[in-house]
Amino acid sequence: MTDFPKSIDCGDFRLEKVAPTFDVARYLFELVDSQREYMAQWLEWVDKSNCPEDMYPHLLKASGVTHPGYYIIVDDKIVGAIDLVRVDEKHKTVEIGYWLSRDYNGRGIMTRAVHAMEKLAFDMLGMHRVEIRADVRNKKSCAVAERAGYVYEGVLRGAYVLRGVPTDIAVRSKLKSEWEKENKNA
Repeated sequence: MTDFPKSIDCGDFRLEKVAPTFDVARYLFELVDSQREYMAQWLEWVDKSNCPEDMYPHLLKASGVTHPGYYIIVDDKIVGAIDLVRVDEKHKTVEIGYWLSRDYNGRGIMTRAVHAMEKLAFDMLGMHRVEIRADVRNKKSCAVAERAGYVYEGVLRGAYVLRGVPTDIAVRSKLKSEWEKENKNA
C-alpha cells in the first residue's frame, strides 16, 4: 500500500488529510447545507448529507494515509475536496473526482488541485491514464478538465443516473506520456 502525504502545498491553498473530528464534520455539513441546491445539481451524495454525522464516512476515509483523497484548504478553511477514485490497478487507470464551494470558483484552485493529483497518480501510483468525467451540463467541471490539459474523448450517453434520471457524461483524459511532456521543463 502507498502512503500519501498528509499535506500538499499548492501555493495559496493546500490539499490536506483532515482529522475526522465532530467540529470538522459540523463545518463540512454547514458548508454543504448552505450550498445544497448548487452542489446537488451534480453530486448525489449531497442528498445523504443531512447532519454532521453523515460527513464522517468520507472524513474517516480521506484522513487515512493510504487513501488518495484530500480536502482543499484556503485560509485554514475547507472549501472543497479532491480524490483519486475508480483506481484500476490492472489497466493503470484512475479517475479524479472533485467538488469546490461556489464561493471559490474562478480562482484556478481546482485546476491546480487536479495537477497535484496527477502527480500522485503518475508518480506515486504508476498510473498510465488519468480521467476526468463530468455531466455534460456541468460547464465548470468540464472547463477545469480543459484548462488542466485533458483531451476530450467523447460522451458516455446515459452513463450516470442522478436521482433516477440518466445523464450524459463527458470523458476527458491525460496519458502519462502527455503529463511527462508538460512537466519536462518544470
